[in-house]
Amino acid sequence: MQILLLVAHLAAVLLAALALWSMRHELSETAASRFEWLLPTAFAVATATVLLIVSPGKRLELWVIAIAIGFAVGLGAGMIPTAIKDFSLELVRIKRTWDGTIAAGLLLLLALVRFVTTELMGRQSGGYGVLAAAASFLAAYLAGRVITLLFYNAPRTIHLDMVRGQSYR
Repeated sequence: MQILLLVAHLAAVLLAALALWSMRHELSETAASRFEWLLPTAFAVATATVLLIVSPGKRLELWVIAIAIGFAVGLGAGMIPTAIKDFSLELVRIKRTWDGTIAAGLLLLLALVRFVTTELMGRQSGGYGVLAAAASFLAAYLAGRVITLLFYNAPRTIHLDMVRGQSYR
């Protein structure tokens, strides 16, 4: 059982690191496809799912509230960035934003905290499920943000011919 928890904690850290790494197109202001926009969210949701599964405190009501609030806040946050879209190639580019990267970074920090405290320090959790709720909030925030950005904000913008992975400064 201990080896399964170790593998799950390492998987959560790896998935969170992949979520953070795959958001690089936001910081570099490069054009990205819909798949590249959804990939960090998929990694974040997978990270939160792993942390929910291995959480010793099964607090379903707290987790549902965290997911609902995170998703609602993310839906609102997705309307803030100024998006530009290439409608023919389905590429989207936004001006540099930090909120998604910060959320993914915090998710990585939470996964690392769970790994270090549980596996390296052997500390028992308080059983409240707060860390898993925070991870769920961040993953839901990223999901709501990308949904609004791709399906509401970007389609209502101007067309600009772009090349995938290229910045236009």
